[in-house]
Amino acid sequence: MWSCFGETSVTQIGLLGASGRMGQWVQRLIVNEYAPKATLAAQARAGDSLQPLLQTDVIIDFSGPEAVLDLIETSKSSKKRLPPLVVGSTGWKPEQRKRLDQAAKKSAILISSNFSTGVLALQEILKTAGPLLKKLGYSPVLVETHHRHKKDAPSGTALTIQRTLESKNPQTVQTHSVRSGEIIGDHEVSFYGPADHLVVGHFAQDRSIFARGAIDASLWLAERQRKKPMTGIQTMENFFRERFL
Repeated sequence: MWSCFGETSVTQIGLLGASGRMGQWVQRLIVNEYAPKATLAAQARAGDSLQPLLQTDVIIDFSGPEAVLDLIETSKSSKKRLPPLVVGSTGWKPEQRKRLDQAAKKSAILISSNFSTGVLALQEILKTAGPLLKKLGYSPVLVETHHRHKKDAPSGTALTIQRTLESKNPQTVQTHSVRSGEIIGDHEVSFYGPADHLVVGHFAQDRSIFARGAIDASLWLAERQRKKPMTGIQTMENFFRERFL
């Protein structure tokens, strides 16, 4: 899995939100799948010092907006450059997001609500299939299903799929949200014609896909930083296009 990345040195990864479910997945995968290309050099749980994270090559976050902003302030107060940052925290308020965007003027920050490369592949399929099927008279219907604890509906990924299907009027895509059981995340698009329909979708089997995508994105950021330092807000689409398209 490493031949496509061309990494030659060990990337020192820092982890913010180490005690959470996603943080535990990141730890497990770095040890079991990414050695010796990457190592978990520092991690922070609630209440831990954030200073060690600033010594790493890249930081992965699965905590919350407040913790990320604390990390940014720690960088400022200690006068240490914020390493490239992969942000998986959700629930950003407008004023918090403004502070994150401000920090991105000096560091590369990749933020995403979904790190699954399978979902990105689905989006690429829909970019091609959607316009064709529309010409053929098919209409899309999106059904997204998540666990009963998820509060937002439609999901962030569903909103992205809506924009992929209808960039100008995404809200016109008929969308149904289901919250039941402990389903990790399913997104299914059916294209209905007058006498048939086609179905394409992505169905998460466990949360390792999100942790793996975040790690891959962090290695991409670290590699880019070594070659030519960059700043600004980055997306998983930036990563996916450069690596796989």
